[in-house]
Amino acid sequence: MRYITLATAGHVDHGKTSLIKALTSIDTDRLPEEKERGMSIDIGFAFLDFDGIRVEIIDIPGHERFIRNAIAGLSSVQGVLLVIDASEGPMPQTKEHIKLIKSFGIDHCLVVLTKIDKCEDLLVEIVREETERLLSKEGIKCFGFYPVSSVQKSGLEELKEGIYSYVRNIKEPDCHAFFRMNIDSAFHVKGYGTVLRGSCVAGTVREGDTLVLEPLGILGRVRKIQNHGRFVKEGRAGERLALNIPEMDAELVERGFWLVKKDELLKTNVVLVSAEGLKPGKEYMFFFGMRGVLGLLRHVQEDAYLVRLSQKVVCVRGDKGPVLYTSGIYAGSFTVLDPIPKRISKSFIRNHINLLRDDLISYQMLEAGIKGLKIKDISASLGRAVNPQHIAGVRINDRIYSQGILKEVQEKLTEFLEKQGGMVKLSQLKSKLRLEEDVLSYLLKERKDIKRVEDYLLSEKKSKVEELESFKRLMETMKSQIKEEKELIDFKDLLPIAIKKGYIHSLGEFLYIGDTLFKELVEKLRQIGETFSVQQAKERLGLTRKYLIPLLEYMDRKGLTVREGNLRRFIR
Repeated sequence: MRYITLATAGHVDHGKTSLIKALTSIDTDRLPEEKERGMSIDIGFAFLDFDGIRVEIIDIPGHERFIRNAIAGLSSVQGVLLVIDASEGPMPQTKEHIKLIKSFGIDHCLVVLTKIDKCEDLLVEIVREETERLLSKEGIKCFGFYPVSSVQKSGLEELKEGIYSYVRNIKEPDCHAFFRMNIDSAFHVKGYGTVLRGSCVAGTVREGDTLVLEPLGILGRVRKIQNHGRFVKEGRAGERLALNIPEMDAELVERGFWLVKKDELLKTNVVLVSAEGLKPGKEYMFFFGMRGVLGLLRHVQEDAYLVRLSQKVVCVRGDKGPVLYTSGIYAGSFTVLDPIPKRISKSFIRNHINLLRDDLISYQMLEAGIKGLKIKDISASLGRAVNPQHIAGVRINDRIYSQGILKEVQEKLTEFLEKQGGMVKLSQLKSKLRLEEDVLSYLLKERKDIKRVEDYLLSEKKSKVEELESFKRLMETMKSQIKEEKELIDFKDLLPIAIKKGYIHSLGEFLYIGDTLFKELVEKLRQIGETFSVQQAKERLGLTRKYLIPLLEYMDRKGLTVREGNLRRFIR
């Protein structure tokens, strides 16, 4: 079963509620005041079932005084039934609703011309042409015009066929994204506790899931789920849902709050957006879903703005919404570029604005710098789980780093080490380059010329290892004997540097000899004469063949001696 949510939009008294009742037999005017005045004040809900598709319908009020309720209804839909009285044509709220539709990123609709029983066919055609021009001007694609009379029940079957065709052309909301439910009401039910009702705009929810009420941060477990009075085990994007969560106090819940899953999405009070029709330095009402929050606008470049909000919100990259003046009049619209900006420097954003628009993850990696970007923050920004293997960066534990940033840090590490004479305290290096231990470890894995010894970082070529206590201990150890590698395990990081600097010689066969001892043994062999045999060397040095042969072969490699049959001759 697919789920698509539509809203009825249009001017007050153009027959939206009557049309829904004629289509579904559901009266969406539930408030006593609505019954008395014969006018919708708040949003109402109904549904139509087709083969394999349930169409959820939200009836929104048409009066200009209830624009916030209209926004609440439009915030969760994927398509629109634009309702126009055929005897009047498009009116002010028709046009305002079209602007609201566009602000939520919806660029299509199906037009229903109502009350055709009250006007001539010619007038219906004139209104149709006028509406076509209006939609074309606003860039809204129309999926058909359907003249109907809710009183006479004419045109309804054709309209149903049109709705069925329309919703099959609408992209289904993302069930694989992180769960988000836009709450429009909460109440207490005896025997069950708190029930929260709203529209699921993304993801899925199941009985037993732990959810968070944002922005309050209250946790609760889903006990029961209903869709239009029917108990279900799972709810998904596009459905109207009622969730029984006893831990949440209904009196604390406000319209526009979100239900999300634990540890998936983040709250923020600063967002980076692209916006139309707004002026920097002014305060506006920004709508994130149903919820309006005051925000102060700061211009960055072209249509990019930083918005500092008066309250925290939950949003993701690509979220769209309308903006009102504080007086309640429509002002413009916005699209979220970065829901959790970490650097709000205008110069930084300006320098990387194209990257931000094209590739949020690369921008955020650059923004995070050497601190790295948490994988869960990437997913939170996009509103869906991200596979780290598909990200063009370097993963170190639970963070992703820009390859360019790590390359720069490698260069700074080399430069700083050189300035310090090839040896620097680890604490000093970490402080200077603002490095965490895991990042430093990664960088050092890439370097064969730098070693970590005690609390120092050493360059094999330029460090003053002689000043280290461990070096002094190593030299003392190597003073009188040839050593096996396993005997020098405590000096494994220092050993390559000592060899590189000539303090120790590697004989091969995992054997090592100090330079002082090496020179002493060579001098003893010289005392035998210009030539000597293995037996003579053994007697003179007192070494077993295990140590003697590698020593003699090393002398050959060094060019001190040359082998001639069973003898060796000094050549220098």
